[in-house]
Amino acid sequence: MSSDRLHWPSAIREDPRRLTAPLAGIDGWERTLWILVGVALVGDLLTTYYGLQLGLTESNPVARAALDRFGFAAMVGLKLFALAVGVGCRRLLPDEHGLLVPAGLAVPWMGAVVVNLSLYAIVLG
Repeated sequence: MSSDRLHWPSAIREDPRRLTAPLAGIDGWERTLWILVGVALVGDLLTTYYGLQLGLTESNPVARAALDRFGFAAMVGLKLFALAVGVGCRRLLPDEHGLLVPAGLAVPWMGAVVVNLSLYAIVLG
């Protein structure tokens, strides 16, 4: 019997169910931007939720109407819908324009996080 890694079962191979599996085919800056999209999405949701708990209101009229009608789950749904549209659009773009979609999602969501945090400073300060 050999102890060579090539003969061991699939424990060494990449598991397609890993969290990073969707990013496996993406390299460099685009991967970094998609990770930033995830961080920005979570950051925007968390800071929005906390702001609503402080008594602040959502400034986006579509999101505000969805929040009023369906609660905070609507905000999560809107973000996931935007993410799905972005992923779908990214598949249609050639690789040389691949950075546009994650940048187009990450920049406004990171901006929303900064705005929300600055509102906290005003309200709580």
